[in-house]
Amino acid sequence: MWWLSFPVLVLLLLVLLLWGVHRRRHDGAIRLLDRFPVTLALMDGSRRSGVLRIQRGGLTLDYALPATGRTPPAPITYLHYEPEWQELDAIYRFTDELSKQDRKRRGRQLDALSGLKRQARAWQPGLWLDAFIEQLVALLARWQQRPFPIPVFQQLPHSQRTLLVGYAGDHFNDLLTQNLGKQVVARHFAHNIIHRFQGTLLAYSRYFLLLAQVPVSQQVQLALQPEKGSGQLYALRWRWQNDQLELRNLSAYPLLLDKMTLDGQVRDLSMMIAADAAFTLHIKATEQTRCQLSARIVREADVLLPRNRAIVRYAATLPAHLAALDVGVALAPPQGSDAEEQRLRRELQSHPTDAASAAALARHLHQMGQLDEAERYYQQALTAARRLPDGGQRVQLELMQLRMYREDQGEVKQ
Repeated sequence: MWWLSFPVLVLLLLVLLLWGVHRRRHDGAIRLLDRFPVTLALMDGSRRSGVLRIQRGGLTLDYALPATGRTPPAPITYLHYEPEWQELDAIYRFTDELSKQDRKRRGRQLDALSGLKRQARAWQPGLWLDAFIEQLVALLARWQQRPFPIPVFQQLPHSQRTLLVGYAGDHFNDLLTQNLGKQVVARHFAHNIIHRFQGTLLAYSRYFLLLAQVPVSQQVQLALQPEKGSGQLYALRWRWQNDQLELRNLSAYPLLLDKMTLDGQVRDLSMMIAADAAFTLHIKATEQTRCQLSARIVREADVLLPRNRAIVRYAATLPAHLAALDVGVALAPPQGSDAEEQRLRRELQSHPTDAASAAALARHLHQMGQLDEAERYYQQALTAARRLPDGGQRVQLELMQLRMYREDQGEVKQ
C-alpha cells in the first residue's frame, strides 16, 4: 500500500514548500512593528513619524499634520512599496512614544519571542524550514549558474584601515539564529557615517535586523525662550528663574549638552547630566535674550536596520551609559565640520586652558577617525576638568569609549 502514501508525501512536501516560500516573501522582522507608532528614516535624510501598517507588497505610514487656528488636523498616508525598502535607513520604535496599550502589546511580543529563543532549535520548525528553503534556493541558483548568495560586502577605506559593512546571506543564517535573544553590537552604515547600535537581537529576516532596547542618541536644537519660563522636549525639562537656567534629565540615560548659543555667542559645554539629575547654569537673561541649546537626548528604542548596511558582532558590549555615548565614525567630513574644527582650534589658541573647547575638538576628531589626536585632546581637557561644568564626567566616559573602540578594532595602543 506504499503507493497510496506517495501522493500524501508529495502533498506534504508541496505544503512545506509553499509555507517556506510564504515565510520568505513575507518579512517577519518588519511585521513585528505592524500597527505601532514608529519613526521611519530614509536614505535621503528625511524622517517621518506615524503608525506603521504592513500591507501586501509594502507598507503605509499614517499620521496627521497638526491643527492650526484655521484648519483641522490633516490626515496623511505615505505608501512605500517593497522595492523601496532598499531606501530605508532605519525604523525606530521609541518606547517613550508608546501608549499604555501599545506598551502591553510590545511586552507580550517580546515575552513570546524570548520564550521561543529558549526552546531547543529542534523544536522550531520555522527555522528548520528557513534552512531548507535556503538550500533549495541555493540549489536553483547553481542550476541557473548564478552566484548565491550574492555578496554585498563593502570595504570602506578610512584612516589607514578598512571597515567592513554589509552581509553575505539572505533569509536563514545560522550565526544570527544562535545569537537571537542575546546582546549584540550592530555597526550601521548610513550617510557616510558608521554608528554603533547595541541591543538584544530580537529577530532577523531576509532584509532586516531587529534590535530591542537600544539606546539611541538623538541630536536636537532647542530654543530656550526666557519669556516662556519653562518647557520640555522628550526627557529634557528646562526652566528659567531669577537669571538661572535649570536643565533636568528625566531619563535613565545621560543627557549630553554640546554647546549653547547665547545672543550669537557660542559657549561650548561638553558636559552631561546624569540620569534623573539636574544642572543649573547662571545666565543673566532678559525677554529679548535668544538662547539655543545643542544637545543629544538618549532615547530607548527598538531599531529595525537593513541587513545590507549593517554587520553584527557578538563582542565588546558596553554598559548602558557608555553605549548611549555613540560617536559615529564619519567616512567623509560632514557639511560644515571643517568650519567647526577651525573655530575650536582658534578658541584653544586664544584660551589654551579652555577644557570645554578641548573636549569638543576631541569629539570632532574622534568622529573623523583621528583617534591619536582625539585622545590627546581628551587628556588635555581632563587636566583642566575643574573648568568643565560636570567636572569632566562626560570626557572621562568618551575617552573610555574611544579606548574600548580601539581594542574592539584590534588597535591596542602600546
